Order: sequence, then C-alpha cells, then structure tokens
Amino acid sequence: MAFLHVKESGARRPLRAGASRLRRAAASAADALRRLGERASGLPGVRRAIPVLRVVTGFGWAVLVLAILAWHYGRQRHWMELVCLAVLLGVAWIVAVAWTIGKVSYKVDLTLASSRVVSGETAVGELTVANTAARPCPSSVVEVPVGATVAQFGVPILSGDRAFNEIFTIPTHRRGVIPVGPVRSVRGDGLGLLRREQVWVERQDLYVHPKTVNVGSSSIGFIRDIEGAATHDLSSNDVAFHALRDYIPGDDRRNVHWKTTARIGKLMVRQFEETRRAHLLIVFDDDARSWASESEYELGVSVAASIGAAVLRERRELSFVSQLGPLPTSSPRPFLDGLTLLDARPGVVRLRDLARVAMDKTPNASVIALVTGSLVDVAEIHSGYAILPVNARTFALRADELGKTARSLIAGLPLVTVPRLDDLPLALRKAVT
Repeated sequence: MAFLHVKESGARRPLRAGASRLRRAAASAADALRRLGERASGLPGVRRAIPVLRVVTGFGWAVLVLAILAWHYGRQRHWMELVCLAVLLGVAWIVAVAWTIGKVSYKVDLTLASSRVVSGETAVGELTVANTAARPCPSSVVEVPVGATVAQFGVPILSGDRAFNEIFTIPTHRRGVIPVGPVRSVRGDGLGLLRREQVWVERQDLYVHPKTVNVGSSSIGFIRDIEGAATHDLSSNDVAFHALRDYIPGDDRRNVHWKTTARIGKLMVRQFEETRRAHLLIVFDDDARSWASESEYELGVSVAASIGAAVLRERRELSFVSQLGPLPTSSPRPFLDGLTLLDARPGVVRLRDLARVAMDKTPNASVIALVTGSLVDVAEIHSGYAILPVNARTFALRADELGKTARSLIAGLPLVTVPRLDDLPLALRKAVT
C-alpha cells in the first residue's frame, strides 16, 4: 500500500501562524471586553445598556471579536481569506439580529395541579401560551426550569386570539422543594449568537412531602390519655383540688374557702395540682453520622412526619426540634413543608447535646419521641434520654432497614426498631406498652 506524502509549502506556514495569532488575539480581546464590562457596569449609561448587551451570548461575542480582528488583519496584510471570513461572520451577525429583533405579545399561565405532592407521586402541570395581539406571533421556544433541568416547549406561529396548551409531568423521586419556573420565552438565531429572553411567569415552588402512614388513633391514644392527668406541681388556679393553705397577699379572692376561714378565724385558700396538657416533642437526629444510608434517613423523616401529622390532626400540641432548628407545627401543612427542607448534616452536635437544646426550647413537653438512625449505639441514645425530665413519657424510635421490628427496655427507656414505614403503627404500640 502506498502512502501519499504532501510537503507543506512555505506559503502555508505563515498562514497557520497568523491564524494561531488571530485566535490568541481574539481570546485576549474577549477577555479584555469582559473586564471592561465589569468595570463599566456601574456607570448609569452602561447600566441602561446592560439588558441589550445580555442578548449577546458568549459565542456571539467571540464571533464579533473574531470578525473585527479578521477584517483588521486581513486588510492590513492583504489576506483575502481573512477578509472573506470577516464578511461571512458579519453577515451571520446581521441575520441573527434580524431573526431576534421584535416582540411577542403573549399571555402565559403556568398551573400546577397541586403545589404539594408526596414523594414518589407524579406532579402535573399545564402551560398555556396565548397570543393577545391581533396579528400573528412568530414561533418561539418557551423554557420552564424544573429543578436542575430545563423543559423546552416549541410554540408554533399563533394567529390572533389563539393559544397553545401543553400538559407536562414532574417526577418526584425524593422529598424536597422543586422550583418550577420562571417561565420565559426565548428567541434567537440558529447559530446561537443572540439569545433574547422574556420572563412571563414567576417561579413557583413544588413541595414534595415525605411519605407518611396513617398510624391510627389506637397508636397515638397514649397522648390523649395524658391529657388532664394531674402532676405533682402545685398551682393556684386549676381543676384538680389538692389542699388548703394560708392566704398570701395577691391570691385570687375567688379561691378563698370561706367555711374553713370562718371556722379557724383566718383566710384559707384552695390549692390545686396542675393538670397535664398533651404536648408531644419530637427530637429528630439530623446528624449524618447517625444514618447508614440516604434511604434510612428518609425512613426516619417519614417516621417523624407520620407521628407529627397524626398528632396535629388530633389537635394536640406538637414541637419538633433537630440540629437544624425547630420547625413550624401550627398545622400539618406547614409542618410537612418544613420537613421537605431537612437534610442530614455532618459535624453537627450529637444526640445528647440535641436533647439538652430541645428541653431548653420545650420544657413543658409531656411526651418525647427520640428519632434516630441505626448507627447510633444504645449508650448514646440513653445519654440523650438522661437529659430529659423524668416526668415526661419518653420513647425512642430507631430506623434500621436491615433490622426487625423489636422492642427493648434500656434503663427505663423503651427503644423500638422500625425497619419499614408500614411497621410504624405496630412499633408505636410496642413503644407505649
């Protein structure tokens, strides 16, 4: 087999060297223009021109600089190839401007079937683009950012009062908040020199709630049992009568026991025992070192969400504390919205210190649930339990996908392993028996 070797002529070497210098000069010029733009962006006139300059893409600036340099070097050194390249690039720029110029008269609506879904469900949205002008609108591309991706919809030419509808789905594989939008129409040329964006609809948030299970009233009945139970704390105003004592200036005269006062000759007032109000405190361990996997962490979040939502539906008081801080617990919706933002963090305080913080924030809790992962040993769980008040009913739930539903008693603390979310109702009954 014969190979054909072509010897490079001397005329080609200067041309290649010149092209190399041209590329370096174009890169340097684009860099200088960028720095100049950053410095000049504070000037009033330049500030007004920024929206126009932003229409030009990075590739467009590079082509413009290359066209100018090619024209300059081509005329200076009489290289017709560079002059022709400059003319070609200039024509491309003129066509891009002609293609991009002009406005569209759209009315755009973005509707989510529901702004809150459960992890694993499919969210549905509808995009409507209507032409509000009497004349036809040219075709364009409408972009809808969804999380880290961008969905593109090709809108055809719309005649007067015509509309374009598109229904799309959003998969929700993981708990969190998915930003949807802002919706923008994009016009540009085929080469990508210019890109003109116009925002029509602002961003909407899609809340992906954790999976929950209905634990049922029988599983949380112990919370209602605590309601109204008398404590050993004394009060001057409650419903559980305890004893009589001497009157102290400032006591409510309505609590004076007049029959005893008349008999012994001095004022005696009723003293009461404070009755307990059902207040559940969930202490959630957000330490990444406590969880064996991401799926186990999601199981723990779902356990806390199921218990908290059930308590709020029963109209009982709830508090939630983790290393990331408290969550709103006024009703199920803001509580579940807050849980979408939870994320396991390394390097946060351990469970014992978290229990101390929780008690500082919620000293009146009557029921306390510790929720943690499988990598936390029993000694650490009990050290957190030791911080909590003895008059509160406390139990611990440990998520462990590789374990079995089991209950153990650790120095007075019921510890229940939850391997699956469906096992939570049984685990709760084990925890309180």
